[in-house]
Amino acid sequence: SLMGVPRAEAQSNEEYTGIRLQVDNDLFAGRERDRDYTGGLAISISGTAARDGFLSLDPLLERLDALTREQHDEVHYARQFGFMAFTPQDIVSSEIQEDDRPYASLLFVSNGRVAVAADQRTAWSSSLTIGVLGSALAEEVHGFVHEIVGSEEPQGYEHQISAGGEPTARYTLARHALWIANPNGTIDVKTTVQGSVGYLTETSAAISLRAGRFNSPWWSFTPELTDYIAAPTPAVANSGTGEMYFFLGARVKARAYNAFLQGQFRHSDLRYSADELEPILAEAWIGFVMPLLAQTQLTYSLNYQTAEIRDGVADRDALWGAVQVTHTF
Repeated sequence: SLMGVPRAEAQSNEEYTGIRLQVDNDLFAGRERDRDYTGGLAISISGTAARDGFLSLDPLLERLDALTREQHDEVHYARQFGFMAFTPQDIVSSEIQEDDRPYASLLFVSNGRVAVAADQRTAWSSSLTIGVLGSALAEEVHGFVHEIVGSEEPQGYEHQISAGGEPTARYTLARHALWIANPNGTIDVKTTVQGSVGYLTETSAAISLRAGRFNSPWWSFTPELTDYIAAPTPAVANSGTGEMYFFLGARVKARAYNAFLQGQFRHSDLRYSADELEPILAEAWIGFVMPLLAQTQLTYSLNYQTAEIRDGVADRDALWGAVQVTHTF
């Protein structure tokens, strides 16, 4: 078995096992550009506090999971609060840009679970997210981030998807299988199949690899579940100490619906129909993990996704960087 797995099982009922801060921005991809998935911000906590906290979605997530698969004894918990923003290429104009993607935003809270099989070679992860599309807060949050990084303030949020605010939700379920595992904790390779229903409705298949020095369990690192912002995956107590490794992977998605482009029930000034969008998307990522302090580590990833819109100015690939700081207890 991999190093760290018995410890992870023993600590699956700890109140706090970790906290993670994530900042995404297309500026972190090394190019001076600001468009598509332009950025996000999320904070996650792990442990039973994530399961039991005020207004936790975990009781509902547990019921949904019970409908879809058998339950496991070893379950780990995470809770995430976050924000995502999408923009057209020209953020200085306040006009509707008919041939580009619409402004869109999501303020959200999410609960996640990882259930590990007894053989420690398969795992299920699930999440339930509830949020608000089109919040008036989006422009303020985005503007604040741009003030910090020294870039231009976006001007077109009055035309964003569901402007004024509209509730939305999403349920995801993924099955992970460990293909290759070096007992010394120097390489592992896994495959993941996932499906989701809600503001992103899709199915996907992914393969991911990490190589270097690590002692965290293979199922606790899930770059293949990044749907713009990373999934609410539990951080395992003390497991990340002294880790240093690189990772890479690829994913193919069949997407049926994307609320950030197609809108929902509320009026949107600009939206796309399903036949104007690409049904098949490809993603790839590469990155590294390194220690910052004792029990604190830094993760950087460069994320690539093929074009979501078929024609016009908006027919372009997306590239963004993600920085995470994770502290385990």
